[in-house]
Amino acid sequence: MQNVIAPHYQKRFFLAALIVVVLAGLFWTGSRYPALNEKALMSGAIQLEDPLSFEAKYPLTEAMGVVEKIGYSTLNWINTNKKGMTFGLLFAAGFMTLLSYLQQRSFRGGFANSFLGLAIGAPLGVCANCVAPIGRGMYSAGMRAETTLSAMVASPTLNIIVLSMVFSLLPFYMAVTKIALSLFVILIVVPLICRQLPRTEIEAPQMEQTLWSAQELGVEPETLGAAVVGVITGYAKNLWYLVKMTVPLMALAGFLGAAVGVLLPQDLIVGLGFGIGILALVTMVGLFLPVPIAFDVVLTGALIASGLSHGYVMALLFTLGSFSIYSFFIIYQTLGIRAAMLMAASIAVLGFASGYGTHAYHEWQTKRALELLLGETETQPALWGAAQASELDPALHVSSDDAERISVFAVPFAPPSAPADTGFTRLEAATLGIDKPVEFTMRDMWPPFWEGRSLSSADFDRDGDIDLAVASTEVGLYLYLNDGSGRFERQEVDLGALAEQHIFNAVLTDIDNDGWPDLFLATYLNGNFWWRNVDGVFGAEPPRQAANNPDSPLALALSFADLDSDGFLDVALGNWAAGWYRRIPGEESRNRIVFNKGGTMDGSHYTDLPGIPGETLTILFSDIDMDGNQDLIVGNDFDIPDYFYLGDGQGGMTMITEPEGLIPHTTTTTMAVKSVDLFNEGRPTLYMAQIAGRSSGVSQKLKMQRLDKYCDAIQDSAAKAICEQNMAIKEWYKSGNSFDPTYADRCLTLSDRYQAECKAMLIKDLAIQRRDASLCDLIPASQPIPKAYCTLHFRPSRQPTAEEIQLTHQQILRSNVVLEWDGAAYQDTAAKRGLDVGGWSWDTKIADFDHDGWQDIFIVNGTWVPNEVSPSNLFFHSTGTGGFEEASGPFGLEDYLMTAAATRFDMDGDGDLDIVTHPVNGPLMVYRNNTQIPGLAFQLVDRAGNRDGIGAHITLVSDDGTQQTRELQLGGGFMSFDAPQAHFGLGREKSAARAIVRWPDGGTTTLDGPIGTGSLFVIERN
Repeated sequence: MQNVIAPHYQKRFFLAALIVVVLAGLFWTGSRYPALNEKALMSGAIQLEDPLSFEAKYPLTEAMGVVEKIGYSTLNWINTNKKGMTFGLLFAAGFMTLLSYLQQRSFRGGFANSFLGLAIGAPLGVCANCVAPIGRGMYSAGMRAETTLSAMVASPTLNIIVLSMVFSLLPFYMAVTKIALSLFVILIVVPLICRQLPRTEIEAPQMEQTLWSAQELGVEPETLGAAVVGVITGYAKNLWYLVKMTVPLMALAGFLGAAVGVLLPQDLIVGLGFGIGILALVTMVGLFLPVPIAFDVVLTGALIASGLSHGYVMALLFTLGSFSIYSFFIIYQTLGIRAAMLMAASIAVLGFASGYGTHAYHEWQTKRALELLLGETETQPALWGAAQASELDPALHVSSDDAERISVFAVPFAPPSAPADTGFTRLEAATLGIDKPVEFTMRDMWPPFWEGRSLSSADFDRDGDIDLAVASTEVGLYLYLNDGSGRFERQEVDLGALAEQHIFNAVLTDIDNDGWPDLFLATYLNGNFWWRNVDGVFGAEPPRQAANNPDSPLALALSFADLDSDGFLDVALGNWAAGWYRRIPGEESRNRIVFNKGGTMDGSHYTDLPGIPGETLTILFSDIDMDGNQDLIVGNDFDIPDYFYLGDGQGGMTMITEPEGLIPHTTTTTMAVKSVDLFNEGRPTLYMAQIAGRSSGVSQKLKMQRLDKYCDAIQDSAAKAICEQNMAIKEWYKSGNSFDPTYADRCLTLSDRYQAECKAMLIKDLAIQRRDASLCDLIPASQPIPKAYCTLHFRPSRQPTAEEIQLTHQQILRSNVVLEWDGAAYQDTAAKRGLDVGGWSWDTKIADFDHDGWQDIFIVNGTWVPNEVSPSNLFFHSTGTGGFEEASGPFGLEDYLMTAAATRFDMDGDGDLDIVTHPVNGPLMVYRNNTQIPGLAFQLVDRAGNRDGIGAHITLVSDDGTQQTRELQLGGGFMSFDAPQAHFGLGREKSAARAIVRWPDGGTTTLDGPIGTGSLFVIERN
């Protein structure tokens, strides 16, 4: 030890070592690795908010000028890098202090010193910018140039979590290439560069102060107090030295990087073919930009998914994380211009070469893949296989003027479910008779098939129990009858031609207004149908066409209401074309309202909605302005904003525009919209769900599980086997622009249906990658779904006009939106209410699940998009004071199966709301509500309007005057439709003072109480 540590300064050495260890420990455990873990969790869902930053503290808007954008982008860059930069300075000062007490700081050989730099840099886990001050400090403290340069490259490129993200988001060969080139630079290039430098630049400069002398060797050991003072003094001097030398350059690098990021169009090269000149430009941009840790991986993952040439992606992947303009400044300042130029040139040449080589390799693999996919004989795919009611309690009476038209019946609830430790009990639906098998194969690994199928609940046999309809793209439809206790039996029906249809939406709704819920069916490629329910039986009459735009592939979103006040339910069709890679669709995605004329919904009476056609995922009729007329909210995915329309009660709709200033912004990837009296104020709050979870802070609310555990919780052996087979494919298959042509070999290892689908899917991916629509024709006719994916992708987009864009609302990323009316306009209160984070939000249920008098929010979660984790469902429990707390664990609602659709209804007749979900690549799940607090519910029978009272408002008034309001709606989630009942909880109270029904036509009925808990009240209007 005495040969290593300077004599007389051993105490100082250990004190300085303590500083270094504490700084590293605090940074690694409190910031760096938690932040990187969060980025890894959300890697497939991260959305970049700034040209150089993950998150924009100061959002850049189209209204800003160039100078203003550069200024705010610089501030965002500083905000993003402040922790890493601060650590870099503090750690460098500590390292300089520590090294000053060592007698030996390097090895004799250049390669050994480079390996030392690798060992120091890799665990640091800071970006190329943040490690630059550390490199400056290392060299100034006496370490050799090889060690310094190697550490500066190793830190941003070889962090283990960042590498795991590379393998997750990018093709395997790209990840291996990045690692190999990084090691080549660190262990080979750096020592060779240093051999070209003057010896004075290779070896560290002499320290200004000699720490010991011959005379001091015999001096008594230094006291602890003197050592502390010495270390503090030395640390302070070193820190000031580093701040003085590096911080001004840091600010300059951030400004220059922001300028380049703003001035270069974001989609400058996305649509361009591969070229040597562009590759050189891409390489230089990657070499220049000072990006934060893992930014290179997330950005290149997004670029490859958007269709950027693989050669450009590889060049950026290597250069972005390895070097930057700030690295150049620090090396120039520390080692001289020759060292800086040689390092920059080496990385640029390797980046360019890797890009060119990747392009050539990818082209070769693409040709080989086509030969493999088309050279085998195709294997033909195998097929998949009235509750008892009593008269109104004498204590209740109708006090409104329409009393003669009103009848009220009370249906007592069954006893509550057995008490449990959690609010809900999770069950596989098959244990209750809902035996739909897992229907998911390789063909389904593309939108919209990877997003699941619909669920709809209603009492379609009118026996008083809520039944279930489940859409299927394999056999058309599953219908389940409820026996009243929460157990189900599949109803065997002759589907006829429907069995051959790929049905996504199957909605139970009374179209002909005869009191029996019919089925509205939306198919993929073959339009819409409605199927009449004849006295509780489907099949007595054939399904009838309900025409949509003939070019529309799918009405993915549906909502029903009596828009024109004629007593019959009309339908809003939220049309969807291709999604994902084709973010801006054509006219085939224009939404439409189809009017129901006298119980006939054939599609001949319709109105196309104004605005820019978007990829609509959710649509909802609701009276948002409380004028008695049904309005419409349209939630679109990607670039086309959401729309809001106000109805006039006669079928007309007026679009709310941005210049009116009513709506501050909407979500970007909108997947569910809700209009509910969330805070018991008597006015609807608008809730919009999207991909909501920043790359930082996400772990505070989101719960994640590794994908290798995805199937573990499935108990049914057949379902688990299918799940595992698909997850094994997901492990290697990344579709679309992320597709790797080497996948073609894997198709040959699959059998039967999977092999045929694999070949078709891979040809589709090759067509998209090569931007060659002619390849779609190579997909055999026996694979119509992959062929449709391919041909739809190449349909022309409809480019919005400037005038149309001016009318659209602003969009935000990463946060759900909660719009509350302040008397003049809506304000977004999502963060204030604790509702900004929702994960990869799909269907959303808002109801009082625990009967405490306040509505809660349940969000199903997940995505098949390439990722390393699967998120849980989320449950936000109302605090009763305007806020919400995530409580999926205590309520028993955690589940890590990717889920998009759900329906909530009283499954077992005990008065509380149960939930059924429809996971992707997993069995249907049931969450039985275990609350012991009694509630009450209302169901309407309207013989003067639409039979189920869709669009009616029911307000329950407590003895103290507080009010709760429910609107009967059908739509607004994602492929999820709930039985038309209004459920209420009263907490500790046993009864309410009165109930007020505002019928869809504006009529009002008042029911005076006390209205006790424990019953479903059926209110019938003649």
